[in-house]
Amino acid sequence: MSSILFPLGVAWVAALATVPATPCGREVRVSKGVFAQPEGGTLGMTIYEPRERGAGLRPGMVLIHGGAWRFGPRWQQRWYCRAFARAGYVVMSIDYRLMPKYPFPHCLYDCKAAVRWLRLHAGEYQVDPERIVAFGASAGGHLAAFLAATGPEDGLEGDENPGASSAVRATVSLYGAVDLTKYRDLGLPGISGRRVAKGMLKFAGTEVAKEGEDPLAAASPITYAKPGMAPVFLAHGMSDVLVHYEQSEAFQARLQELGVPVRLVGYPRRNHGFDYVHWKQRQALFGEMLEFLKEHNR
Repeated sequence: MSSILFPLGVAWVAALATVPATPCGREVRVSKGVFAQPEGGTLGMTIYEPRERGAGLRPGMVLIHGGAWRFGPRWQQRWYCRAFARAGYVVMSIDYRLMPKYPFPHCLYDCKAAVRWLRLHAGEYQVDPERIVAFGASAGGHLAAFLAATGPEDGLEGDENPGASSAVRATVSLYGAVDLTKYRDLGLPGISGRRVAKGMLKFAGTEVAKEGEDPLAAASPITYAKPGMAPVFLAHGMSDVLVHYEQSEAFQARLQELGVPVRLVGYPRRNHGFDYVHWKQRQALFGEMLEFLKEHNR
């Protein structure tokens, strides 16, 4: 996730080209556009929606790609984009500002701007503005968890697309870095924990942590967890060498303590991005996500 992990992340993105893509066929309509123009340039989006709109309002989803907050195309999670669209969701897959030029919280500002954009344009896409959820993997899982945990009182909203809420009804976070302090406290097998923590400190930046506060904690969703926040579905490989499985365990324990609905699905002997290569497992996992969202996004 830090600069130390960047080459490993590149390998995963390259591997995406080998993942069989399920064709859209006539079931899914795909369109592209721009949802924000913050400092640093234009942020694009791709909308995946069921081709047949029907009569009722549809749930919406902001989908956030991974890539160590440094790289990653928004089509990275296209399998999930299409799968959720076929399941009835209007999926907005987004760009966001990246490191090293834009440390935290710029990426979070952009994700919140995307939720607001979808809510402001809900009528155009027949989206129920009260039924918008978030999905993210890896770095995107970190940001999706932040959407669940934070509100205006946390001061992390950003300025783009004012006039609507950035709240989501539920979040799916796949192997997301939800507690960055673990990089300092636990390190990673075969990688210098000190060097990784240094990279994470660069990502955490200086904008959020107040004097005397831990910047790694200030850039971690677990820090902002509170009663009444959106329910969270977590999935994580238990042999993950890039993002500690303990991060998801700690987040689950904290949410349970607060009375927030949470589910953690752990996969023994699975590494980071396991769903890219274990396709049958991915299909089963997708079904579990749908069930969780059906329960908490009514």
